[in-house]
Formats: sequence, structure tokens, C-alpha cells
Amino acid sequence: MNENVTVLVVDDEDYIRDSVKIILETEGFHVICTDNGKDALDILSAHYVDIVLSDIQMPEMDGITLLKEVKNRFKDVEILLVTGYPSLDSAVESVKIGAFDYITKPFKVDNLVNKIQKALDSKKLKRQVLELKQIVSIYDSSNFFSKTLNHDEILSQLQSVIKNELKISSFYIKLFTRQIEKSHNFDEDFKNFLNDKFSFKRSLIAFSENESKTGHYKKNGQDINYIILPMFGTEGLWGIFAAYNTGTHTFRDIDVKVLNIYVSQCSMALQNSLSYEDLSKGYVETVTSLSKAVDAKDHYTRGHSENVKNYSLMIVDEMGFNEEFRDLMFYAGLLHDIGKIGVSTDIIIKPDKLTDYEYGEMKKHPIFGKEILEPIEFLGDVPQYVLYHHEKMDGTGYPYGLVKDEIPLGSRILQVSDSFDAMTTDRSYRPKKEITEAVEELDDCTGTQFDPEIVKAFKSALKGNQII
Repeated sequence: MNENVTVLVVDDEDYIRDSVKIILETEGFHVICTDNGKDALDILSAHYVDIVLSDIQMPEMDGITLLKEVKNRFKDVEILLVTGYPSLDSAVESVKIGAFDYITKPFKVDNLVNKIQKALDSKKLKRQVLELKQIVSIYDSSNFFSKTLNHDEILSQLQSVIKNELKISSFYIKLFTRQIEKSHNFDEDFKNFLNDKFSFKRSLIAFSENESKTGHYKKNGQDINYIILPMFGTEGLWGIFAAYNTGTHTFRDIDVKVLNIYVSQCSMALQNSLSYEDLSKGYVETVTSLSKAVDAKDHYTRGHSENVKNYSLMIVDEMGFNEEFRDLMFYAGLLHDIGKIGVSTDIIIKPDKLTDYEYGEMKKHPIFGKEILEPIEFLGDVPQYVLYHHEKMDGTGYPYGLVKDEIPLGSRILQVSDSFDAMTTDRSYRPKKEITEAVEELDDCTGTQFDPEIVKAFKSALKGNQII
């Protein structure tokens, strides 16, 4: 029953050490003995110990000092202090600062064994509570990782859990296939050591069995106990995770198991995040190409879509909308005129006034735009913003004559941005207006064509960017 339990007996009197050793070994415990506190700390650094049984009155380092050191450095070790009646007050005080209990001399065998067993029960209960907390933490982290595609947020979450749950303050991530490194409170010399010892080729060999690696590294005479975990993606090993503790704190089996779970979660979340970034980058490049294709139909309007995007984002930022809406307006600005692909170039570049038929054809471009963009799922509400960006607050716009709040917010922002850029650039049918004239026209048409709040925010943004 007790063969896997290690008890460290610390006492400067030989006969007490020997007696306790015989008693505990008879009960099936594995016993290690030493006669002083300093040696006890070295033993704790080198061996896993469940219980420390220490005398209070000892030379070099007394039991109270040893207790404080043990609680500071080996938090999962329970300690029992042995005392004579003259130092009973010290024993009582020791319980207040972390000792599980104390035993008075001369002690009875049954009492000694009983208190050690209670200490083990307490240790087991604490471990179960800790494991439950870790399970909850793992579950919470899993939920968090599944809900974000921001790799900075993913790494911050990992940093938080390993610092708070595992009490590890330093970590380093290197993604070989991405040339990405991320570290927190990590020694640069040690990082260089790892980059040499765990290069991509060496890591492929080292982690062929998918097992973590632990080791020791010396820095200015100080021990660094480290652990390296492989990070796997869909195509195999793609990075490593490293963490370390300085001094005598080593990584327990449970630490390795829990850390492995966190790192695996993080690895999957990072891969999803970076894949999403690649996809988004591809979308942006495609959208930008489409907007340039539209602008290319009329040399007078080249750069128009880019300008509308920039003005729209200025409004979004000025009004304090969230990042998700900002992303939609990025795409909406670039693509608001995509439907002109379906309109004859002769109509688009005609220098004279359009006929009723030609104007009717031009008015179809928001509908064409919506039909082109609607199948693209990631654009969300952008097709709707494009469809209604020529509607007016008083209902005189097209294609459906919507009024005020019937017009989506994104469309109202596009309308201001689109009109301002149209007024301040040369067109085939008229020269550009001065910026001050364009602003005056925005004011004149506020409430009838334009949303007053959006015009107000746009003017404020123009001032903030020193455009007016």
C-alpha cells in the first residue's frame, strides 16, 4: 500500500533517525534519511518525496527554516515536524506557516503512522482538487482557442494558463514552417542554445516518437531545467514549444501531461489562425484585383475604389465601430462598384449626359454588384451594403427608394465616401471640386441625401487627418 510513498526523515540524532526508518519501512514506506536541513533540500531537488518528517531543533538549519524553504520550493510536499515539549509553541506556530501537523517526543508508533497517513490523504485530496482545476482550465482554454483566430490572443492565453496553472514564467515557441518566433521572459542565450540543439532537422529526429524532452542547461552557474514539446500540424512537425524553470524546480509527470495538452490545443489554434490569415490575404488580393478591374474601365476613376475604402475606414474609426464591422467596410469600399463590370464601358466613360436608357443601365450596377458578391460567404453583409449604396435618406435614391434607417449603416457610410471622392476627382463629364466645396455640398445635402451623423463623423475625420 505504501511502497510507492517516499518519506524523508531529517534529524540530527542517529538513534531517532534509525528508529523512525525501521518503523516506516515496516509499514511499507520508502525512507530516505539525513541529519541536517541543507542536505534535505538537496535530496528534495534530486528525488521525488511525498512527506518530510523533520525535527525542529537541529544545527545549521532548524526545522522551521527548512519548513519555509520546502513550502517555497516544493509546494506539493507535506511536512510534519517533530518536537519535544520545551519547543511546543514553535510546533504550533509551524502549522500556521504551512506544516501539516506536528508530533511530540516521545511519540507512539501508531500516532506517527496515523499522522503520516493523514498527511498522505491531504496530499491526495489537494492533488485531486488541483487536477479538477486543471481539467476546468483545459476545458476553458479549449473553448477559448476554438473561438479566436487571432494568434496574439492565442499566445496570450497560453502564457496565462502556463503561468497561472503550472507556475511557469518563461516560454518560447518557434514555428519552423513559418519562420515565426514568440517568447516571453525567455533567456536569449538559452534560446540560441535551443535553436542549435533543436533545429528543424534535429527536431524531426528528436521527436520522431512524439515524446517531450527534458534536460538541464547551465547559465552563470545556475541550473535551468527545461522541457521541449513538439508542435504538430496537419503535415507533421511544424514547431517546438520550450519552457524552463531556474533553480531546483523540476517538471513532474503531471506537469508534462497538462502542458502537452495546452501546447497541442495551442498548436491547432495557431494553425487555424495562420490558415485563416492566409485565406484572408488571398481574399484581400482577389478583392483588390477585382476593384482595380472595375476602375480600369474608366481612367478617370482609377484609384476610386481605394479612396472610397480609405474614406469609409476613416468614418468607421471616427465612430468607434468594432473590428469586425471595419473588416466588412474594407471589402465594401473596394467592391462597391463591382457591378459596373456588367455595364457597358461606353456608358461608363461617356463624356456627355446619359440618356434615360443609359442612366437606367447605370442604375443597375448596385444590383449586379450584389449578385456577383452574394455567393462569397466571408463577405457577410457586404453585398447588401453594395446593393443600397446609392439610396438616399429622403427616398429619392436607387434601386429601391429606401429612406433613413431602412438603408443599412454600411451603405450610408459608402454613400458619403463615394460621393466625396466623386466630387474631388476629375470625371469625363466634369472637372473636380475643391475639397472645401465638396464638404459644403455634403453639408447642403445632409438629411436629404446623407446621414447627418455620418457626415459629422467624416468631417471630424478629415480634420483629424489634416485633409481639411
